[in-house]
Amino acid sequence: MPPATAMPADNLDFAWDRPESVASLRAKLAAPTSPDWLQTAAWLMREARVEQVWQFLTLRQIASLFPQLSPMLGRRRPVWDHLLRAAHELGRL
Repeated sequence: MPPATAMPADNLDFAWDRPESVASLRAKLAAPTSPDWLQTAAWLMREARVEQVWQFLTLRQIASLFPQLSPMLGRRRPVWDHLLRAAHELGRL
């Protein structure tokens, strides 16, 4: 088993499995054409609380890419299905 890596002091609280700061996550999500963008966004939507997701992604970004994101959301998929349905019903999308 490889030795455990110490997490940086500014590590995001939901990034239990990787070193990830606000700055590094923003940098990864700044380029939506990046091949890793969908995986990073889906990881964020799975691991972070909903209110934390809004610091990095917009409702429109999530809605427009939801068909690609939804298979990667695991147990959190129903939460995001509900939020997007409510956003449509409220006229936010």
